[in-house]
Amino acid sequence: MPSKKKTILRILIYLVLAFAPAFAIELIFSDKQGGVTNAFWGATLMLYPAIASIITRLVTKEGFRDAMLGFGRRGSAKYYAAAVLYPLVLPFVGAAILHLFIVKNGSVSDSAFGSDVVMGVASLLIGLASGIATLFHGLGEELGWRGYLTPKLEQLMPTPAAIVVTGIIWALWHGPLLAYGYNFGRDYDFFPYGGFIAMTVMCISWSALLTWLTKRTGSVYPAALCHMLIDTVAVFLLFAYNAEGEYFEFAVPEFWVKILALFPMIIASGAVCMLLICKKNKQGTKA
Repeated sequence: MPSKKKTILRILIYLVLAFAPAFAIELIFSDKQGGVTNAFWGATLMLYPAIASIITRLVTKEGFRDAMLGFGRRGSAKYYAAAVLYPLVLPFVGAAILHLFIVKNGSVSDSAFGSDVVMGVASLLIGLASGIATLFHGLGEELGWRGYLTPKLEQLMPTPAAIVVTGIIWALWHGPLLAYGYNFGRDYDFFPYGGFIAMTVMCISWSALLTWLTKRTGSVYPAALCHMLIDTVAVFLLFAYNAEGEYFEFAVPEFWVKILALFPMIIASGAVCMLLICKKNKQGTKA
């Protein structure tokens, strides 16, 4: 076990290398609406956490023995299945909440998905294929956050705290984009701070989920797969529009639609995974 000073130094090197190029791109090529105007540099954003972890491992001469680059220990298949199922189920749970409690003037059958199920299923399959095809991008983040940062933080603090701190850092890594409206738009009270708070809650919850997948398999690939599918399986939006392509009338401001519809499952799944990790740690301590 390295000394605390050495671990802190490694974390600091990693964070500088992960944040500096990402922030530079997010600021230089910002479209001022939460996106990036340069497609090439925008496509590299997710790679910097992995690049940072690789450079840090080389510079500090710690090597790659604990990088979790194998495909997982025996029995990992069910966790790969969970990594795929979670992003597929999330939008449908969100859609159910959306139409039960938030939409005022329509039903699931009136939505873009309900009125053209074939198109909806096609969108789902395209998202699934895109997530698998772009697994490399998910690996770009997961090699950094779950494969490097969280294990390093665990050398300084309990695992739950490490998961929370990783989630906060992960949210802040999106800082310039969030400041311009990434994910949650700009038209809401308390902009952009509300977006930062929402992103932090989401990243902490997903930090727990993705850490659980990583710990149960000893591999970063299930987390990378889950991460990319979360980003690409976006069929929830088809439930928010009617067949004419117009937003339904909502009972809450637009900022709250995604939060009230999607966050219950996001937070619940994160809490369950956190409890499972704590339970496993407790059992390991007794042993």
